[in-house]
Amino acid sequence: MSFVAVDHPSIACQDLDRLAQWYCDAFGMKVVARNDTGRRGKLLGFDQTTRGGAMIELTAATQPGPPADSFGRAQPGLRHVAIRVNDFDRAYARLKELDVAFTTEPHEAMGGGKTVLFRDPEGNELQIVARATSP
Repeated sequence: MSFVAVDHPSIACQDLDRLAQWYCDAFGMKVVARNDTGRRGKLLGFDQTTRGGAMIELTAATQPGPPADSFGRAQPGLRHVAIRVNDFDRAYARLKELDVAFTTEPHEAMGGGKTVLFRDPEGNELQIVARATSP
């Protein structure tokens, strides 16, 4: 089959530069590509290439709409973006330092491991997840 992976989710944001900087500061991501003409956007990843690894695209919102945090967790549609971590407690402590708005308490992840959900500064729901290791 030709399909091999999910490349990236895209988040339309009110303040592209501010939110991109927050993602870089909070998660250690880097801008790996950008579009400064037409509809502005930034592709963020964990290294300087777009090969392999997960990425998130942030684009400038150009249409009005309800705030991201007005959607319920069980409404139809994309509800969160999960960021994998290798040290849950350290990542959770970092998010607390950033005063993120947690939407759940830490709990067991589906399939094993530990997870918690929270919102970015524009109200988009995110998740960190540390997967259980195999014996």
